Amino acid sequence: MSIRKLPAFERLMLYVALLAFGFLFYRCIFAENFHYTFLLWNLLLAFVPYSISKKLQHKRDKKFSGILLLLGWLLFFPACIYPLTDILHLHITDNFSMVYDGIMIFTFGIAGLLPGMLSLKNIEIYLKKHTSGFFAKVSLLFFITLSSYSACLVGILHIRSWNIIFDFKRMIFASGRGLSNPADHFNIISFVLLFVMLMDVLYAGFKKITTKSAQIKH
Repeated sequence: MSIRKLPAFERLMLYVALLAFGFLFYRCIFAENFHYTFLLWNLLLAFVPYSISKKLQHKRDKKFSGILLLLGWLLFFPACIYPLTDILHLHITDNFSMVYDGIMIFTFGIAGLLPGMLSLKNIEIYLKKHTSGFFAKVSLLFFITLSSYSACLVGILHIRSWNIIFDFKRMIFASGRGLSNPADHFNIISFVLLFVMLMDVLYAGFKKITTKSAQIKH
């Protein structure tokens, strides 16, 4: 499929991803430093839930395969939030400008967030087809909260995404430690609440923009 035939926001998603890759490629070549190549891996993971949600969007019946796809989407959806936490890795690695690095990391954060917003919309459409509108909204809030906490594990407690599969005990321990002592982990609770509010506001704005653009198009 030609990029020009894609919807406007899907084209924007691809263009921002290419821009982020261009920033990284320029830095790797001219700084001769590959420290930030993990950003590319994080961005690739952010496109997985978008791909799953596209398949789920075409599911017209409520079969077991649809539930499995929904669970798979939920497993990978935090990858859309992870790039926003990569700013915590910003530090001087060579003589390259930190301003450039900050802009590059910010671009990767936006590039990962856009497929996340699109996938959320696809999931909401799917849930509204098979459940009530209220249940769909509550489910999205739960998904965002769970994913924000997962991003907290990555950004603050340094639990990597693959620990969910390969080191589940460590992830449970870190989760229990963060929840059992709220007074000692105020920064974790604040981090999660801020991310939930940020994602909720961004998604609400995203839906309004896409709805208006669709109305203008028709």
